[in-house]
Order: sequence, then C-alpha cells, then structure tokens
Amino acid sequence: MRGGLSRVRKSLHVNPARPPETVRPRRPMSRLERRVTLWLKVLALIAVAIYLVVGVLQFLGAVRATAFLFVGALFFAYLVFPLVRRLNERLPLVWSILLVYAILAIAGLAIAQILVPALVNDVQNAIKNFPAIVTKVSAIIQDPNNRFIRWLPIDERLYLATIPQQIGAYVQTNALDTAQKTLAVVLSTVSIVVTVIVIPVLAAYMMLDAAEINEGVLGMLKPKYRAVTEDIIADLDKVVGGFIRGQLIDGSILGFMLTVMLFATGVPYALLIGVVSGALNFIPYAGAIIAFVPAVVLALIYHGPTNAAIVAALIFVIHQIDGNFVAPRVLKDNVGLSPFWIVLAILTGSELFGLAGTFIAVPLAAMIKVLIARLVPRQPVSQAEAAPALTDAPLTRTRPPRRRT
Repeated sequence: MRGGLSRVRKSLHVNPARPPETVRPRRPMSRLERRVTLWLKVLALIAVAIYLVVGVLQFLGAVRATAFLFVGALFFAYLVFPLVRRLNERLPLVWSILLVYAILAIAGLAIAQILVPALVNDVQNAIKNFPAIVTKVSAIIQDPNNRFIRWLPIDERLYLATIPQQIGAYVQTNALDTAQKTLAVVLSTVSIVVTVIVIPVLAAYMMLDAAEINEGVLGMLKPKYRAVTEDIIADLDKVVGGFIRGQLIDGSILGFMLTVMLFATGVPYALLIGVVSGALNFIPYAGAIIAFVPAVVLALIYHGPTNAAIVAALIFVIHQIDGNFVAPRVLKDNVGLSPFWIVLAILTGSELFGLAGTFIAVPLAAMIKVLIARLVPRQPVSQAEAAPALTDAPLTRTRPPRRRT
C-alpha cells in the first residue's frame, strides 16, 4: 500500500513535506503607478493621433486643390447648417438649403459692394506709404525733444531708430514677397470663380447626405460600439461647428468695434486693421497685437502722443468687452483648448500644411481632445493627491518663523 502511494506521488511530482502553494492576491497599484500608467496611455494615444493627423495632412498636401475645396465645403456646411436645420422644420431640406444660399448670396454681394473697394484702397495706400511711415517713426525716435525716450543713452536711442528701418526692410523683402507668392499659389491652384461655385455645391451635398453618411458609419460597427461612436460624432460635431460659427461671429463683432473706434479717432487704414484683427482673432493674442501696434503707431505719427494714448486705452477696453462679455456668450460651444495648445496646433498646422493648416489646425486639435476625453477615462483625484508632490504643506510666499535656540 505504501509503495503504491509513493509511486503515485512521484508520478504527480508532489512533495509530501511541502504544503500546496496558494495564489497570492495582486498588490494594488500605488498612486504613482496609477498616474504613470494613465499618462503612458494618454501619451500613446496622442502619439497615434499625431501620426494619423500628420499622415492625413501629408496626403492632403499632395492633393492641395482638392483638399482646399473639401475643407472649405466642410467649414461652409458647419456654418450654415443650423439655419438650414431651423428652416427644415417647415420646408423640405432642398428648399431650405436653396433659401439659405439665396439669403447669403444677397448679403454677400451687398457687403462686397461696400467693403471690398474700401479694403483694396486701404491695402494699396498702406503698401505705397509704408516707407514714409517707417521714416516718420525713425524721426520720432531720433527727436531730442521726445520726452518718452530722451532719458535713454544716445547709443540706445540710435539703435532704436534703426529698428523701424530693419522691420521695414524685412517686411519689404520677406513678408510682402511671401504674401504675393501665397496669393499667386491660391489664384493659380483654385480660381476664385471655381471656389465660389464648387464649395457651396459640395457643402449642399454634404448636408443632403449627412443622415445617410451617419447611418453608414454606424452600420459598419458592432451594436455595442454604436452608442459610444454616436456620442463621439455628436461631440465632434458640436465642437467643430461651435468653433467655426463662434469664431466667425466673435471675430466679426470685434473687427466691427475696432473699425468704428479707429474711424472715430481718425486713425488711417482703420478698415484694414479692423478686418485683419478680427480675422486673426482665433489665434490667441494675435488679433490684439495686430490691432494695438499699427493703430497706436499710426495715431502717434498722424495725431501725436495724446491721441495714441487714447487709441491704446480704447483698444484695451474693446478687448476687455470682447473677452468678458461677447466671447463667453458667443463661444458657448468652443473647443475648450488653452492658448498654449491652440498656438502649438496652429504652428504645427502651418508647418505641415501651409496657410490652410493654420485654419484647420485648431478644429483638428479639438477633435483629438474629444477623442482622448472619450477613450481615456478620467480617474477622480482627491485633494490630498492634488497637493504638491514634494510636501503636503501648502505653498506660501512668507518665510517660516525662526526657531529660538
């Protein structure tokens, strides 16, 4: 009997003196391990998203003309779709689109008749008078009676006097040449007539086939993924549409306020400064700088320091009104990106895709943010975990009391 048991134990490789091992429970992850794991997932997802976006942008760069038309049609569809959807409650979709297009065509022709000749006149006069403006700025800096800079040493004043000339030479040799090349590329790639005709037609087809496209995308997925995908599509639609419509409305209001103020204070090229500042308002601080620097310099040259100070104060007030009252109400569905990420997205888009990349970079960055927010679940962080890593004591500016010895 004992011999049989020993043979069975040897065949099973069981040590009679050693108790069977128990499965140890997995040690819970520490706070640091959870954070590292979460950030690794986020960085991996960002890397994949950047790789895909770069690939898409490179492909679009190869088909620049077609990509320009497609992106323009997509933006135009997002711009007019809320009004089309409102009219579609009482009219068929086709008639709603045609009615909106007719209203926009009449309004666009009226605005073009009023603004385009004045804007072209401002551009021509600014290019023609640019050397004279640079000379006047240099003369103001070199003026010994200038009480704003006469306290500076003579060497620094002479150096300041050369800065406007250096800027003028750079603008004439680089910026104007780049603008002319960009305009030539745009005009040679896609003519204005084709753009005006094709973009609304493509946008109309997008709006007519939006429901079928949505159903086709959801139909290719498994039922358990359809609800999440539908939520992601809804979030993307809300973010991109809100960004396009909100920035257009906010930029138009800001440009109108700046133009009226500059006209009232007698600053030349008021329409040009207001339009450019409003158009670049989606870039953080770019619109404010473009409005402030030329307007104050021109007011100083043509009307003196008192008028320049008034213009500077009014520009500050207008941007405060826009930032605290207009933008929060207009940009309710904004992208939710900080200025750092917006500037980084614009620089990356311009580097990869040129001028068109500056306009599509922010919506693409917002789409990546929506995907990360949906696919990477957030873990709640307690107040203790949010404290500084080196010490749990709150950070203060005062010195700790000395210990008495």
